[in-house]
Formats: sequence, structure tokens, C-alpha cells
Amino acid sequence: MYVPRHFRMSSDDARTALAHVQLADLVTVDPETLSPVLTPVPFVYDPTVGELGALQGHLARPNTQWSHTAHPALVVLRGEDAYVTPGWYPSYRAGTQTVPTWNYEVVQATGRLVTHTDPEWLENHVRALAARHDPAYELSRVDRESLAGMLRALVGIEVVITAVEGKSKLSQNRSTDDIDGVAEGLEGIGRDALADRVRAVSSPYAASREEAVEQARGRAIS
Repeated sequence: MYVPRHFRMSSDDARTALAHVQLADLVTVDPETLSPVLTPVPFVYDPTVGELGALQGHLARPNTQWSHTAHPALVVLRGEDAYVTPGWYPSYRAGTQTVPTWNYEVVQATGRLVTHTDPEWLENHVRALAARHDPAYELSRVDRESLAGMLRALVGIEVVITAVEGKSKLSQNRSTDDIDGVAEGLEGIGRDALADRVRAVSSPYAASREEAVEQARGRAIS
């Protein structure tokens, strides 16, 4: 049994996730069948497009998802995630009844899908993608004729973002002691990055909540 309680991620954290996007899921609606379609796409984020920026990528021309421009598109960016065993909670070890859960972070960017077939746009995009993920790679070593052929096989896509929502489920509803236990447990299985996020996001939240509870108790007693 898993309890799917999540908290809204701060807008700053959501925008940071966009800036560091790598592989994300592009979800569109087929205009003929009205069925959802998903393709994992390596994106780069351009903050200068529109009010919220745009996620830019490309698809192979035979993948007709690029033509699904009639309905809004959704891009799902997944952060770190992990199973959380109750055995990591000091409260559970002390006898409190609780259940397993799963910690995760995810950002959903909704926007208008725009396609690009202009060779210059595509080349600039491929260069930006290579510079982001493989700075040592030199696209200029590919001869112009071969590069032109490769670009003709692609269709550029751009999701011009209209809304961004981040969801963060990192044990925020637990006590500070249990949160420390989760972070230590994650470190014990080599998930240091997620442990750092749990400490950064959840520990201050829980400490503030516990302080507010203590203050309320103090006022009630007085």
C-alpha cells in the first residue's frame, strides 16, 4: 500500500528543472484518434521564447507525433525517485504503524507544439543539444552534404510553455527524525542526490511545522 501524498514544488525549483532538462517524455494527442502518444525526447530549454520559455527537441520524420499540433502538448520531466521502506523511520522502529511509500519529483510543462523544418533552425538546435550534453563533440567534422541529409530526416519540435507545475513527494509529511532516517537510508543504498533533496526540501518544512505545533501548544497551556 502506497500513500500518494505530494506537495507543490516551488516555482524556482520547477524552472531550475527546466533549465537542466535532459531526456523527457513528450505527450501529445493524435488529432485523428484522440489517443495519447508518448515519445522520450532529449530537450534543451530556451528561456527567451515566450513568457515561460520553450523546450526544443527533434523527432525522426517518420514519427508523425510532430504533426500533433491541434491540441496542447505535455512534457514530463522526471527527477530522482526511490522506494521508501518504513524501516528507515525511527517512529516505525519505535512501534508506530505506517506503510511503505515512494518518493519522487516531477515537473509537467504544458504548451503549444510548434514544428520546424528549416535547416538552419535544425542545425542550431543540434549544435545546442551537442554543446549541452557532449561539449567535446565537433559537429563541424561532419561534411555539409552528410549533415544536410541527416537534417532532412528530422523534424524540429518546440513546446512553447504556457504552464509549469512541479510535484515533490519527499517525505515532507513525516517528522524531522523520520526525514533524517529516510535521507540516511537513501545514502545507504547509494542514492545520495535524492537524500540531499530530501534534506533540502523536507527538513526545513517539517521543522517549521513542528515549531508551529509547539507554539500552538504553548499558547493553549498559557
